[in-house]
Amino acid sequence: MRKISTVALVTVFLVSAMLVSVSYAAGSESFGTKVKNFWKNLIGYPGRVTEESATVVADATKNTANVISNATKRIGEVTTGDVAKTKELVTEPITGTAETVVKAGEGAIKVPSEALKDRQQETTAPAQTEKQ
Repeated sequence: MRKISTVALVTVFLVSAMLVSVSYAAGSESFGTKVKNFWKNLIGYPGRVTEESATVVADATKNTANVISNATKRIGEVTTGDVAKTKELVTEPITGTAETVVKAGEGAIKVPSEALKDRQQETTAPAQTEKQ
């Protein structure tokens, strides 16, 4: 009698374990899909880093052009007799350059995480649209 109850208990445990593993496997992606996504992300990541880096460089170039154009404008104002703009002629290029350097540094630091975040959003977006 004890042997029969032990076999029944083990059988119930095994059936429960199989049902849990099947439901878990249905809810998560397969091993093949995980491997495919890993290689896809690994190959695509350098391209995303390049895109993000180009964005940071473009923003820094735009900010630098703004600083130069403002300085040129101030030089023109001062040389035509608006001496009150002399202070701005000195301070604006310094503050503009400092702001550009800070923004470029922040952007450069964020490049790897932004590239990874974009990749993760692309891989999760199709899964979310399939569920809807």
